[in-house]
Amino acid sequence: MSVQAGEKPGWARQFAYLLAARWLRDGIQAVFLLLLARRSVETYGHVMLAIGLGQILLFCSEFGINQHFLLKLADRTPPSALFRQVTLLKLALFAACSVALAGFCLWQGYPPELFATAMVIGLCFGLDAMVNSYYVVCQSLGRQDVEARLRGAAAALGYGAGIAALLAGAGQLAALLFKPLETLAALAGGARMMARSWRSSTRPIFSGLRSAWQGALPFTLMALAAILYNKLNMFFLQSHGGAQAVAQYSATWQLVDGIAVLASSVLLGNVLFPVFAKLWIRDQESFARVAREHAARLAAAALPVTLVLALESGRIIGLLYGPQYGEAARVQPLLSLCIPISFVHNLAYYLLLSMGRQRLVLWIFAGGLAVNAGLCALLTPAMPLDGAVWAMVATKALVALCTVGLCQRMLGLFTAREALATCGATAAALVIAWAGNAAGLALAGEALALGLLLLNLWRAIRGNRAQAAPC
Repeated sequence: MSVQAGEKPGWARQFAYLLAARWLRDGIQAVFLLLLARRSVETYGHVMLAIGLGQILLFCSEFGINQHFLLKLADRTPPSALFRQVTLLKLALFAACSVALAGFCLWQGYPPELFATAMVIGLCFGLDAMVNSYYVVCQSLGRQDVEARLRGAAAALGYGAGIAALLAGAGQLAALLFKPLETLAALAGGARMMARSWRSSTRPIFSGLRSAWQGALPFTLMALAAILYNKLNMFFLQSHGGAQAVAQYSATWQLVDGIAVLASSVLLGNVLFPVFAKLWIRDQESFARVAREHAARLAAAALPVTLVLALESGRIIGLLYGPQYGEAARVQPLLSLCIPISFVHNLAYYLLLSMGRQRLVLWIFAGGLAVNAGLCALLTPAMPLDGAVWAMVATKALVALCTVGLCQRMLGLFTAREALATCGATAAALVIAWAGNAAGLALAGEALALGLLLLNLWRAIRGNRAQAAPC
């Protein structure tokens, strides 16, 4: 699958391509995980813990290199000039972190089945770091359509095989072949371009490696801190609550984090971050204007989703996972607060990266890691599930306060009028929902509250279009 720098679709179409691929992948993944969850709560807990370990291995294998790579491409550096060095650096990190993953699993005393699950899924997630370099090149050229086709095809093959294995009654390890198949399909899809870029690289290997590492080091430490403070809760849960607590937490976190990723990874990371990086270099006035437009839209878009997940947690979790996940439904209203927090934080994060403030972000993320570790150590021994949820919400709120506060000071990210309108709509929606519940008309109250928040979203979108029209 080749990438050409021909006609580029607009950002909305780029987002639509990736969103379609994401929905396809998430839809198939959801079916697979739901089948697994209904089959065995303990097995589901093991798989979700292994996915968490695999995502840490992926982040450690990339160590922020993708952001450094993309910023270099935004500055018109040819992909072939860096590709070989980036790949070798990732391979070295992957090898070292794979050994660390095996050592961690042995140190924790995981039983053989959990150890094998963690290694199969974890190593494949780590290999995804190589194909992600190909996706970065696609994004820099504005060819998210090519990226979307490959992501969708690989997910259909991998998760489709996993679903077939579960329906056929295969064992746990046979079902987990979904991840190796997905990773190998993605690597095969980008192999031609990756091989061509490798051969045409002009930089000396070792000096190029040193240069790539020095440029990526702040992103490296930043990515490590970010993935650890997002995943630390799972390990405390496994230690103090066992696989059952991990399963309950994972059931609701899959919904909350899945929605947050649509904004942070698909829209912001894959579509708008390349735009922001180029605008900061070429037109900082437009950079600030576009940032304010998307801040208003993202804040307004997060609220209706949060309301539905919070008020309908029992119905949603019960329908998807069954009655054995009642604890997940109980904590989902609190955990759903991570959605609006993540939407605005991730926008601020990518804006700060575009402005070259990665060292400042690193200190914020390191603080978030320390806070989450402290809260988990304090709260999870006595109340594992609730403690992990409170620690996550508090940590994300603190980190967002720092990143959004910096962007507010630098760019005026939210106007006073916009902030008052959004906060007013939120307060009014909560009052309407409470009044409906008190009057015995819960569904009617929730529908009216949802309608008010959707009206606020429409206002934010229309208001930004009207302001942008004269420009």
